[in-house]
Formats: sequence, structure tokens, C-alpha cells
Amino acid sequence: MSRPITLDQAKAQYAQRYTMDHVPPWAKQANPTNGKFYAPQYASDAEWYECTMFAGEDGLATKRHCYSQCPSWPVGQWLDTPFNRGA
Repeated sequence: MSRPITLDQAKAQYAQRYTMDHVPPWAKQANPTNGKFYAPQYASDAEWYECTMFAGEDGLATKRHCYSQCPSWPVGQWLDTPFNRGA
């Protein structure tokens, strides 16, 4: 089945995704409610892409947003320190 955008296009367009491959700037800030840090939602950008719907798929009409589902939380949902790709 053909996707409306490729993985490379999706990575360029959706810079706020949080995977073990891509850590957005907002992930470096602790959650003000519990003082912990958000953990990556997916093990890789490829996993995120497979679990995400983009405009034109299954009736998703908006072109500015995507809809991700079923995060795998490879290191848990919360961390005591910010996630570090190199560690």
C-alpha cells in the first residue's frame, strides 16, 4: 500500500516526534507536574512512521498534523534525567 508521504518526508515535516532516533528540544525540559522527563515514544523513526497516519490516510484530513498510535515506550514512559541518544 502506498503512503501519502515517505519516511524521509515525514521526518522533515514532523520535527516534534520523539523517538530514540530523534529527540526534539522540548524533551530536554522536565514535566512541571511530576519533575520527570518524557521518554521516547518509539524505538526508531521507522517504528514511529509505521504507527502514524498522515493526511490522506483513513480519512485524516488535516495536512498540518499527523496521528500516532500505539507507542511502544522502549525505555518506559518517564525518566529521571533527559534521554540521551549517545548514552
